Amino acid sequence: MGFGSSKPLPLPENMNAVIVGGGYGGTQMANNLKGRCNVILIDPKDAFHHNMAALRAAVEPGFAPKTLIPYQKTYGDVFKRGLVTSINTDENSVVLDTGEKVPFTHLFIATGSRGPFPGKLVSPPKVSLEKGVEMYSNIADQIKNAKDIVVVGGGAVGVELAGEIATDYKDKKVTLVHPHQRLADPKTNDQFQDQIKSQLKDLGVNVLLGERVSNLSELPACQTMSTLNTVKTDTGKEIGADLVVPCTGLRTNTSAYENGLADKMDKDGCLKVNEYFQVEGTKNIYAFGDCANVAETKLAYNAGVHADKIAKNLENEAAGKQLAAYKPANFFMAMSCGRNGGMMQMGGWVVGSFVARRLKSGQVFVPMVWKKMGQPIPESKP
Repeated sequence: MGFGSSKPLPLPENMNAVIVGGGYGGTQMANNLKGRCNVILIDPKDAFHHNMAALRAAVEPGFAPKTLIPYQKTYGDVFKRGLVTSINTDENSVVLDTGEKVPFTHLFIATGSRGPFPGKLVSPPKVSLEKGVEMYSNIADQIKNAKDIVVVGGGAVGVELAGEIATDYKDKKVTLVHPHQRLADPKTNDQFQDQIKSQLKDLGVNVLLGERVSNLSELPACQTMSTLNTVKTDTGKEIGADLVVPCTGLRTNTSAYENGLADKMDKDGCLKVNEYFQVEGTKNIYAFGDCANVAETKLAYNAGVHADKIAKNLENEAAGKQLAAYKPANFFMAMSCGRNGGMMQMGGWVVGSFVARRLKSGQVFVPMVWKKMGQPIPESKP
């Protein structure tokens, strides 16, 4: 469990735990439960994807192997590679795309969110470690060979990608197109906005705000062309680009539970949970991380905190104690802008590139996640 935890107490007797989703929350839950009960961690990939470093892997040649960590070496028989397609609440089982049913007494859903590559690595869902490395190596080559790059979408992913490219390639023209006036998360304050826009300008990124790309579906994504494509916006602007990279926002990954728990989903596809992360109307099904409708920023850190909170409440359940309610975290955002810049906001407090670089931008949490998975970091391979 989390730092400073005392020796864990017993879990509910004969507990058979199934964890769906091997991201930041799912792996933390597996770490909390393995060796203490019968537990199975299910994910369609064969490796944990360190998504917070995805944009570094998309730009820096040879970095991708540091962002994909094989599950088997960490979890052994606890890990099961499979794609969950439905949940049978009558039988207390999850159903895989092969038709196999995996029974549970307690189910933990941590399927996270999905979005376009290179921000996310969810398509195809059963992508292997080797294929993932190949995909990021390929996009790094595309970026290296391009001259005029348009990044579509100015959320955190788009800002971080534009910053990575402009930091490593001073000779490229990088344009960031965003349909809103505020970059990253709209909940960030004016000081954050002013400074992140200033950092992008200093890197030479051309930022177009209030402009929506109108012909994105007609443009080849993540593929460098020998001639310039024309990126058109809804205000009539035209931008020449030999590489277009979509970073157009995240959606809740509902594929594992929309068949079986559809009546428990909110309008965004998140599962409705109570203050103990129990899915509405259930006692033994939990949802946490990005796929739970908790009123807080969707962060990898928060998903891990959720997992720790649930594990502690399982101990409380076994001991007959009162469950501890979760209080949503205050607003927090730490964002890179290349390896030397970035911004961080905690509540209303904003700090600049020095702290952001020490916390995230420099190593993008690579040492931390490999330590969590109990494996040594591989050497970069150019």
